[in-house]
Amino acid sequence: MEPERWLSDLKVIIFDMDGTLYQDHTFMERYIRYLLEDTEADAHTEAAVSLGMAILAGEHPVQCGYFYDEARDLVLVREADRFVHALNWDGAALPIDAAMAAMPAGDTALPEQLIPFGDPWGIAAIMGRRYKLPEQKRLEAFRRVREEMVREPYIFPTSRSLFDALASLTAIEKKVVMTNTYLESGLAFLHFMDIHHLFDEVYCGAEKPEGIARYMKELLAQGYKPEEILSVGDNAWNDLEPVHRLGGRTCLISPYASAESMRWDLRLTELEELEQLLRQVQQATTRRMADHGQNRADQHLQEI
Repeated sequence: MEPERWLSDLKVIIFDMDGTLYQDHTFMERYIRYLLEDTEADAHTEAAVSLGMAILAGEHPVQCGYFYDEARDLVLVREADRFVHALNWDGAALPIDAAMAAMPAGDTALPEQLIPFGDPWGIAAIMGRRYKLPEQKRLEAFRRVREEMVREPYIFPTSRSLFDALASLTAIEKKVVMTNTYLESGLAFLHFMDIHHLFDEVYCGAEKPEGIARYMKELLAQGYKPEEILSVGDNAWNDLEPVHRLGGRTCLISPYASAESMRWDLRLTELEELEQLLRQVQQATTRRMADHGQNRADQHLQEI
């Protein structure tokens, strides 16, 4: 990955957690199975799992980055901040009504029935919605799969070299982690990875995308410039779009195909690339600080 000239301007980096600081999709099949087991939709489990895997692999017309319309059981396709058409679950394109076509699809305050999905967690979640499962059942499945992920035999893989790079990133002013996961599980994952102490600020139950938009505005009110803030995440709608709209830098990291049409500042695939990026930020920022110090020293000598 070639170094970007703007890396030296960064003062704040906001990290998502799930899918960003570790990568794993093996939980998705179990999550879907836990959702549907012992329900009237149990007989649809294999079809739901196959559909979820096909979407994640980019082998289905429905893709990450689309929006699920729960009221109509259709998927909406967005282009240039407008919904342009719908897809049924067979992949057939369908027209949408005038009101939906006129709706600003870049507004984070979406109608309640529209659910964006951009990662394995989101794909599983829309399966629960599609089969009209009660909220308590969906929550139980979510908690069950997360509790498993920090216990054998389902422990998720981590990258120690990435965490070393994160620990070495000392030249910026703030390292922040924001996750929509509820507090208990968010903290459990951070402590399991032994990285909680590496962040200046930790937010669980962050309510992204609205939560990251609020935080971005707080940073701007503190005097940070938009171009001094970078958001890194695997879910473009939650992690990147609000920051982009406020002028911040964005980095999408995901090994999965995405229909997101907006251009992000950086597009990464693997954790090794994120590790390299963090080391480049440290190097570029350290060089900028050194140059700034030298320039001030030279100015002082000239004044003398």
